Amino acid sequence: MNNSFKYRAVNALIMNIPIALSISLTAQLLAIHTVIPQLLGINFLIAYVISFIVGVTVPAVKWGISFALACKTKPDTLPFGLCINVIVNLVYVLINCLILSYFNICILEKAPLIAYFIGMATTFIPIYIVGYIVSFLWNRPAEKITKSICGE
Repeated sequence: MNNSFKYRAVNALIMNIPIALSISLTAQLLAIHTVIPQLLGINFLIAYVISFIVGVTVPAVKWGISFALACKTKPDTLPFGLCINVIVNLVYVLINCLILSYFNICILEKAPLIAYFIGMATTFIPIYIVGYIVSFLWNRPAEKITKSICGE
């Protein structure tokens, strides 16, 4: 695992494209049961920026590795990767859901704060599941692209 800022930044830029899109789309479908392209675009951009900031500032991968090791999984195995992703995805999805839910429910819709908590309670798990699947499937291709760009 490379810890240079350049590597983390490039990886975050690549990794977060499908993740930001999938969690934004899932949230919109859960909330309003349709796709409004402009709203999806706004939410994607916000999620992408949030995810980039998280990717370069929060040591989620380090936490995920610690969790995977605590679960007694062996590095470079499927169970190890699945365990890492439990924590990494939790960090990304939790931060995105907290911010995007507030933005959409309280700011755009001008709904009361209780609606924010209800929205979080009803959408977090499905968004987590979608984020988990997408991030797990996209991780290796994103790592390969990052390594080729960074020359590492």
